[in-house]
Amino acid sequence: MYLLLAGSALLSSYLGALALYRLFFHPLRQYPGPVLAALSEGYELYYNIIVGGGLVNEIEKLHKIYGPVIRVGPNTLHFNYPQAYHDIYTYGSTLVKDPGFYHSTAAHVRQSAFAFCDPQHAKIRRGLMSPLFSRRAVLELEYTIQQKPCLESITALPTRVWRCPLHTASLTTDIITSYCFAECPNTLDIPDFSHPIIQYVEETFQDYWLQRHFPILTDIINNGPQKLVLWLLPKFKGYAGLKSGLERQIDKILENPDILSSVEHETVYRHLLEPKGQERPSRTALLHEAIVFTAAGSDTVGNASYVGTFYALKSDTIRRRLFEELSEAWPERDTPLSYAALEKLPYLTAFIKETLRFSVGVIHPLPRIVGTTTPEIGGLKLPSGTIVEMSALFMHMNPEVFPDPYVFNPDRWLAGETNEMMHDFVPFGKGSRVCVGLNLAWSELYLIFGNLFRKVDMKLIIDEDTIDDFSPEQRMDYFVVQWRKGYRVSVARTAV
Repeated sequence: MYLLLAGSALLSSYLGALALYRLFFHPLRQYPGPVLAALSEGYELYYNIIVGGGLVNEIEKLHKIYGPVIRVGPNTLHFNYPQAYHDIYTYGSTLVKDPGFYHSTAAHVRQSAFAFCDPQHAKIRRGLMSPLFSRRAVLELEYTIQQKPCLESITALPTRVWRCPLHTASLTTDIITSYCFAECPNTLDIPDFSHPIIQYVEETFQDYWLQRHFPILTDIINNGPQKLVLWLLPKFKGYAGLKSGLERQIDKILENPDILSSVEHETVYRHLLEPKGQERPSRTALLHEAIVFTAAGSDTVGNASYVGTFYALKSDTIRRRLFEELSEAWPERDTPLSYAALEKLPYLTAFIKETLRFSVGVIHPLPRIVGTTTPEIGGLKLPSGTIVEMSALFMHMNPEVFPDPYVFNPDRWLAGETNEMMHDFVPFGKGSRVCVGLNLAWSELYLIFGNLFRKVDMKLIIDEDTIDDFSPEQRMDYFVVQWRKGYRVSVARTAV
């Protein structure tokens, strides 16, 4: 009994001393923010899990109250101006990823380049994969996107109703798996776009915050008896299903490497399994990279397609201008038009840029750690070890760079000088850790939107169950953006 009382007293004393230090003696004590955020990482947990993806929305409110630099954790500052973003990400060669965040958030893919905090390790792994995602490779493999079962199938459908985002997620899943693995699950052929892999990817992102704050759950999922684990933790069913399917694919290749030379085009596995002068990644590393490509490659481009299609259909002017520009450049509808030709179309290009600005990409702040040789961050000299971050949302919704930022307006990209906007345009990140698949993503968006608005006649179905706008109230932070409602579209082929 006495030992219990003594232990409780010691714990209380420790917590009290820690609270006093963080509030009154910590190097970041002069930066404003909620007291609870200065005291505990539980502040982030509350908005991620209890509020359900509400952290970025809360940070928006905090900046309005406290100003451009706020303390959002005991040792974490969040910024809200472009100079700070570029100091952290674009030019931040002396900063490293925060292991506390990435080793938990990426608990299911710890051996992927995405999860590597050491810049040199990430550079080596990315160097193996980047040839598949160069502009030259994307142009050579464009046919994997143009041909069935991807774009041709969506434009050959009979009159029907599409449910978004399920339709766009199915489309981009078929594309990324065809491109990276030379295998396609044909999710577009499944009624109501209900293929299990779509559910798996969606649930994997929804589990992100459980992994972030309780990474041991992922270790249990990976190492425990699957039936028992999924009975106890049903929320991880999506991740387990995605993992199992990719494991079967990888095991077939490891058992018979000749498969790599018999597929119709190069895959990411060939680049990883045939490194030049480097150690071959392990089976686990192959699995983790495959999970990242499947989830990130389908969700981010799928989300952009989802957002852009909505705004094009909501505005008769935008839809008409897209169709007219595409029809003039593409008179023979049933003859494919190349990515290289589509990217020369000014209004389509402006529309895609505005779509990427609005859909953001990764919305959650990506924390970096200040090093001993780090120069100023946003004009501030910060102590080594300070965690700094800034959500891309604050770049894309900055009214000083993008006037009326919550208005979807492709014409902003056609009105005079756009250098400043492009400098602060960060849908794929910036700097050395920029998204390795950005060339593929651009190609997908040109080909998806080009085919849709040239070949398909779409109309929004508006009712109380569909989204009215992509407003902050509809937005949830699940690392990438998720929206509270979807929408439906009636679909028919265009007459000409």
